[in-house]
Amino acid sequence: MNKTLLLILCDFLLLNLLALTRWDKNELPPPPLPLASQPTSAREDVVAALRLTLEEERANREKLARDLTSPQAESTSRATILDQARARTTELSERLQKTEQESLRLTHQAGLEAERTRAALESARSEAATLRQTEEKLKTETATLRAQVASANLVARSAEERSRFTEATLRTAEDEKKKLLEQNQSLSKGVTQLAEKNGEITKEIREYRPVAPNALYADFLTRRATVLLLAERPSAQNSSPRRRESKSILLTDGSRTVALIPLLQTPFTLGDAQGTWSSLSGTLTLPPPSNFPQPIPSLYALKQGDPRLLLAPVDPAETNRIASSTYRLATDPFRFSKSLLLNPNGESYGECTFRLAPNLPGYLEMDSRFLNRLQGEYAPSSGDWVLTLGGEFLGIMVNDRICALVTSLEPGLPLPLNPKGADRAVGETLSSLKRATASLDSILR
Repeated sequence: MNKTLLLILCDFLLLNLLALTRWDKNELPPPPLPLASQPTSAREDVVAALRLTLEEERANREKLARDLTSPQAESTSRATILDQARARTTELSERLQKTEQESLRLTHQAGLEAERTRAALESARSEAATLRQTEEKLKTETATLRAQVASANLVARSAEERSRFTEATLRTAEDEKKKLLEQNQSLSKGVTQLAEKNGEITKEIREYRPVAPNALYADFLTRRATVLLLAERPSAQNSSPRRRESKSILLTDGSRTVALIPLLQTPFTLGDAQGTWSSLSGTLTLPPPSNFPQPIPSLYALKQGDPRLLLAPVDPAETNRIASSTYRLATDPFRFSKSLLLNPNGESYGECTFRLAPNLPGYLEMDSRFLNRLQGEYAPSSGDWVLTLGGEFLGIMVNDRICALVTSLEPGLPLPLNPKGADRAVGETLSSLKRATASLDSILR
């Protein structure tokens, strides 16, 4: 139900309730008249009472009339307002219907407009795609034209430069010849430097990557040098000439190149200390291409290392020709846990593990257990050359267990060789080597 109509009905019922209810006053009866003023007759009393009742009835009727007049006017006013509200509601309903009809019409019209807009948008998109394709085509054609123009410019510049170059060449032919000669010399230097760099790169690869033992052995066979030493005692000592030919290995530390010779592979022994010789001579035959004997003026003991190792210096003029046949000293001997042992005669070779000997500085202890020999592994022996798996020189076996490291090629005491007669320096040097050997640990002797 409408709230306004409900309120009107409630007001109407309240007004009726107020109008139909008697609101009489409880008036006290008048005080009795004094005895002197009281009527003497009962008729006068009745008339007075009737008159009083009539006045009260008249007053009540007037009040009731007034009360009835006010609710009726208010009810009439509210009825008028209700009629106006109904008329307004009717008007609003009609306007609402018109508004809904207008909204439906506008919705339909908006749908039509949306369809037309969608169609126009699709058409615009199609035109945009067509324009985009046209733009791409124009860009491609433009790029092609630019490339052709650039190529034409390059051709023109090249032709112009060729023309200028031809003119300059004709004018300065002699200068160009000199420049060409300088360029040839520069190219020759570049080729030499490139060859040196390639050699350095090859060395670095060999240093950081283990080489197959078979390859190291095959390379070792082509790098060996031959040492021939002749020693002759005086005839009074009833000693026949000593001749000793052995295979040696060429070593370099970057500043000097030498052939390493163990004392056991020479005509000398530590027992020859303080001895004399009537003739001492020796030759060194380098590997190809310098494969002809060269005289050895003097041998030298190692200044730092085992006293039983001797050095034969190589002529500096031959250093470059035999650079590929020399072994570099190991810069990092412990880079690989295994080493390659090579028989000095080239008859056999094999890998062998090694470990540091804490009590023997400058020496390594090789794994030469008897069980390894039973299993067919290579057994180290005195005089074996020891290489790292990177192709660098490590040392030489002084017995079947210990390897003497060679870390320096600095020469020490000399052993001069003279075919016409040896001086006392040889005997003194051998005496010094004998004392140095005697001071070594017993496991090294």
